Amino acid sequence: AAGRLHEIHAGLEDWAVAMAFALVAALAAPGHGGPLVLVRARARAALPLYPYGTGLAGLGIDPARLLIVEAADDMALLRAGLEAARCPGLAALLVESWGRLPAYDLTASRRLVLAAERSGVPVIMLRLEASPQASAAHSRWLVQSLPSTPLPATPRVASAPGSPAVAAELLRWRGGPAGSVRHLEWNDEDGVFRERATSLSGAVVSLGGERTRARA
Repeated sequence: AAGRLHEIHAGLEDWAVAMAFALVAALAAPGHGGPLVLVRARARAALPLYPYGTGLAGLGIDPARLLIVEAADDMALLRAGLEAARCPGLAALLVESWGRLPAYDLTASRRLVLAAERSGVPVIMLRLEASPQASAAHSRWLVQSLPSTPLPATPRVASAPGSPAVAAELLRWRGGPAGSVRHLEWNDEDGVFRERATSLSGAVVSLGGERTRARA
């Protein structure tokens, strides 16, 4: 939701799918068409991982909209994130951190919550290789990659790779029940993460008006 603070936890091997899930979820919030800001601390990253322009375009996101801010340390990371969260002209803010982040406590998270509520900007803390800790976030998710459903076989490819798939577990939801797990798969035609046919709820994480497809 716009104007809220959310947390997404993932392991190193799930970095790419967690980033995709965070981007799609953030841009599904209504009412924002400005730049997307990613604040990260390069020194804390286990590997030099960066968003890939072609991959962003595949999610319906113009890479030119993405502004990456590299902070020198944890305190600079949170300061930059707080300043960005106060800017109402952003489409969304992602703050990426690796491992323990002691400076991200109840006080720091409350500041982000207040900034998001005032600006209306959706703020996502992408916590990688980190255990959940007490915070004021409105929701907390655990995201893991799933095996994709193979595409129909072709004469040259016996089992072509399928679309990205993710298991998203709602660990915490302020004011509501938690514990549900959604198995989602990317639907390229509609530009959404949609629940697999075996699931019953039919929930969709949508790009809304952010996705533009060229059709013949």
